[in-house]
Amino acid sequence: MVVRQRVGRKRYIAFEIISSGTDVTRSKLTRTIDKRTESLSERFPFEVMFVLRDRGIVRTDHRHPGALAETLNSFSREADGFELRTLATSGTIRTLKEKYFKQGAP
Repeated sequence: MVVRQRVGRKRYIAFEIISSGTDVTRSKLTRTIDKRTESLSERFPFEVMFVLRDRGIVRTDHRHPGALAETLNSFSREADGFELRTLATSGTIRTLKEKYFKQGAP
């Protein structure tokens, strides 16, 4: 068995905050995604890596990037207090940081 089969492959999704009435923090985004995915038959693992100004990155496993991107794109300012748009999905966080976080990324 290869290590990747045990550990799992990760996918990273970069997103942009389009409109927000308040600051969107890592914990607020995590709670909102949890709330949105409660009704799904299959929950998927995710972790909000960071939110920096109006952009951020979320990590999930290789089987659920589409479901997570769909969830992120479904946020509305009226229901959730902010609206997001996904920018790209990648297998490495480095690629997304280089492309969307030229400077100041953690």
